[in-house]
Amino acid sequence: MMPTVAGSGLPMIPPTGMAIAALTIMLWLIWSDTIRKGHTPAVLYAVRIALFVIVASILVLNRIRYPFYFSSTATTLVVIVALVGVGGAAYFARRMVRRA
Repeated sequence: MMPTVAGSGLPMIPPTGMAIAALTIMLWLIWSDTIRKGHTPAVLYAVRIALFVIVASILVLNRIRYPFYFSSTATTLVVIVALVGVGGAAYFARRMVRRA
């Protein structure tokens, strides 16, 4: 049975969908930073680092707290998102430090 949003009866986004959405945004942010020629403020790098770490942490936390919602595919995607999140945070941290 698919879980629903409280009080509305609408189905929630499945974990696979959330992982794919997070992965898409993370990869797009990394890609857009690699083709940008202008200088990016350090505070924007700090926000991106926080975003990557928080999103990856939330997905891992949800996988640990609600394992019955996650199929093997969703679990694999959560692992990939966690790796991209850590790698992306390290990439932006390196860019922020190198810029200063």
